[in-house]
Amino acid sequence: MSSAAQPFVVHYKKNDGSRHTLQLHATNRKEARIIAMETNAYVRRYPTSVNSILHAA
Repeated sequence: MSSAAQPFVVHYKKNDGSRHTLQLHATNRKEARIIAMETNAYVRRYPTSVNSILHAA
């Protein structure tokens, strides 16, 4: 049984202190982190820059 993709918001912070947001669709938070790393070069290079992964309403 596969779950339907749901909207998630991934917040991350760059070394210069600026905060950024990614909006994406995934089946769960773990997959959202993986998709963020696949689609964003900064998050791919610095995966610990992710502050939070929230389920979007």
